[in-house]
Amino acid sequence: MFLFFRFGLLLTLVLGLSSCAPPESPVRVGANAWPGYEPMFLARSLGYYDQHPLQLMVFSSTAEIIRAYRNGLIDVAAVTLDEALLISQTQPDRHRIVLVCDASHGADVILAQPEFQSLDELRGRRVGVETTALGAYVLARALERIGLAPADVTTVEVPLLRHVTAFTTGQVDAVVTFEPYRSTLLDAGARKVFDSSEIPGEIVDVLVTPRELSDSQERTLTALVSGWFRALEYLRQHPADAAQRIAPRAKVTPQQFLDSLPGLILLDRQANLRMLGNSPENLNLTLQQLSEIMFRHKILSKAIEPPLLDDRFIRMATP
Repeated sequence: MFLFFRFGLLLTLVLGLSSCAPPESPVRVGANAWPGYEPMFLARSLGYYDQHPLQLMVFSSTAEIIRAYRNGLIDVAAVTLDEALLISQTQPDRHRIVLVCDASHGADVILAQPEFQSLDELRGRRVGVETTALGAYVLARALERIGLAPADVTTVEVPLLRHVTAFTTGQVDAVVTFEPYRSTLLDAGARKVFDSSEIPGEIVDVLVTPRELSDSQERTLTALVSGWFRALEYLRQHPADAAQRIAPRAKVTPQQFLDSLPGLILLDRQANLRMLGNSPENLNLTLQQLSEIMFRHKILSKAIEPPLLDDRFIRMATP
């Protein structure tokens, strides 16, 4: 009886200690409203992340995402390649790209008031742009293609959530924007004078993380990547249901979401392995070219070495 009592007491202590073990550190992912990030939120809706300490956090702009990442408020930043370089410019050895989400092929645009027929008519005009993020890069590249510089237009800093209001009330003559604001403004009569299909391969969305995540966080990161690929497959096989799930969160109609997809190339596991691995198709050359372009346009203070391309999580992801 005494031995049985001691065994029971020991078991109680062991169970008590295990129940007091600290929970695994969550992985906090920051993203903004962009169709190319929706597979993550679709994966959450489908329950693919239910068993993992994963927090998907929505920000109103990529500028806020970059600030939150730099301040340690999030562990993963969903950003474009040029924004990944902005993040990396102070500590290039600290960051890595772990997933390539999509490539923009027309979804990022410059929209002008209806009286403007072409981009070169915007010389000296007011162009609304979120100047600390992707917008500055898109504007610089668009103007460069027609022989103009950013100084040839009047840049008006307009936060992302005010793009529609600033445009429709005539505060700006054009705006650098993307979905879902693109569709809203086109419906209101805006004229497209430039889109990302004219600079193929330059606007690519990625997930950036620090290199020093804990082991448990790296397991959760693998689950995040696995869920991404599962959600892509679900979107391919069940587009109508996927759009119904996505639309309320993205604040668009299901059809608007589906209509946005031709402007994107959502990247599967094989594409990720090529772009993050040792393949000649990897992103290193693109990053180097972007760095030089951004330095030339004074978006970066200097040309920098790109962040590490880390394909381990792609390789560990379950099909």
